[in-house]
Amino acid sequence: MPYQTKKSVEKIEDKSKDYRILFSILSGYNSHIITIVMIGHLLTEHLLDKIITTKYKNTKAALRKSFSEKLKILYLEWLPLFIYKNIKLLNKARNDIAHNLGTSDHKPIIYIPKGEQEILNIPRRKNKEKFYFKHLINTVLFDLVNHSYHSLKISADTDLNHIFRLNRK
Repeated sequence: MPYQTKKSVEKIEDKSKDYRILFSILSGYNSHIITIVMIGHLLTEHLLDKIITTKYKNTKAALRKSFSEKLKILYLEWLPLFIYKNIKLLNKARNDIAHNLGTSDHKPIIYIPKGEQEILNIPRRKNKEKFYFKHLINTVLFDLVNHSYHSLKISADTDLNHIFRLNRK
């Protein structure tokens, strides 16, 4: 789960629960690493789009940009460094999968507030890649949803019609 210390935990409701449950359902228990990373990346991009739409007036051009460009726009003006670095880790894994049909060996790190790294202790019986990427994606969803909710007052509700584009004509 996302990094928290006893000192940093304020009795704040976790607004990311719906997104993390949706990720769990869509990625499934026995899913391949490709499915896990791609679904996590798509949910993250959906959240970046939602933040851009709320934060900026002229969003058409920004929403057509690449994932990396959207991330850079938000990092320069709003996104904390540790969240930015975790999303960059996810994007690197997504690009590895898109171009190599697999992930290269990733060091199991998560960036935490104050610019530090946490090296995950992965249980021996667990699939190292699945465990790491599920943890990374849940951390990204937790941090991104909660930070956008508390700093920009963006609704944490999951709009499934919008996520799956069910209202297209």
